[in-house]
Amino acid sequence: MPTHPGIKAGIIGFGRMGEMYLLQMLKSTQWQILAICDTDPDALAVAAHIAPPGTKLTAHEDDIFNDPDITVVVLSTLADSRKRHLFKAVAHHKHIVTEKPLGSTIQEEYDVLEKISGNSILVTVNLPLRTAWYHKTIREFIDSGEIGDLAIVRICHMTPGLAPGEGHWAEGPLFHDCGLHYVDIAHWYAQSDFKTWNAQAIRMWEYHEPWWLQAHGTFENGIVFDITQGHVYGQLAKDLIHNGYVDLIGTKGIARMTHDFVTATVELHGITKTQTIRKPFGDKNLDILLDLFAESVIRGTLDPSLPKVKDAVIASEYAWKFLEDAARHDMPVRGDSKTLEEIRERRNNKRIGYGLLRKKNKFNE
Repeated sequence: MPTHPGIKAGIIGFGRMGEMYLLQMLKSTQWQILAICDTDPDALAVAAHIAPPGTKLTAHEDDIFNDPDITVVVLSTLADSRKRHLFKAVAHHKHIVTEKPLGSTIQEEYDVLEKISGNSILVTVNLPLRTAWYHKTIREFIDSGEIGDLAIVRICHMTPGLAPGEGHWAEGPLFHDCGLHYVDIAHWYAQSDFKTWNAQAIRMWEYHEPWWLQAHGTFENGIVFDITQGHVYGQLAKDLIHNGYVDLIGTKGIARMTHDFVTATVELHGITKTQTIRKPFGDKNLDILLDLFAESVIRGTLDPSLPKVKDAVIASEYAWKFLEDAARHDMPVRGDSKTLEEIRERRNNKRIGYGLLRKKNKFNE
């Protein structure tokens, strides 16, 4: 596979997301992948079968940071190494595309925010809901005045996976790792800071962390919100199902979205128009993120629609706050560890489920 002329980049961390970044970059003439780093030989074996000939495959991160030809680094490792990598990228003056959260603690994330502030390098964080076509469509409809004043933001994301034990280590509990996306998009819609909140969680299958959480509260501007998130939805059901939506309620009309991970459906009910739009869901929207970031690097200024470090830190901080509030309340336990083993058996051995992890030794067997 020939390399593409374009912005020279290196990827640090070649798990599921690192592979997704590479595959998307290979589709674009804007990017040229010079190097991929991972400390796991199995991950590099996967990379060797995908990356263009001549791509440097290394277990040493400094091979990327010290390469003067590399302009952009993609950070898709776990959160416990992200602060170190972000600091190194700043020291070597590399532009950054990074996964979230930006550290394993909120203090680490604020350290990153301080380090990035005032620096001339460009940084964006993969918060894919912000680049989703359906959220942009709904936001434009709200801004047009069609639903009156936005009053209520309701967001729900419940799927069968990831199952407990399959992920969420350095990234924190489920509602922090996954749920902060929905905290962020609620904040994005309200365009205001969180003011009050109350959270309720449940521990499923005797797992030590909550696997479902609902938070509700208010923003400083008077908008109210509720966010429901959990990977608890029909884990052992015969036919897999999920429940995901956003519901924006105004003083005069509404806008809402549902999806099936293939197609997203937006319904707009305003004072002068009613419209239904169905388009491909888009999943992680890495194509949009990478295209906008490439254009930003060429232009020298970050596209205003791209998520910023501060956005990620705010979402992370309040995801932690909601988890802390839930921990102060009764947190019941339902289900047992035997059921959890059945769930893991189904997902890991029969390979049925949402958000499956990549099998190790994919190309070494």
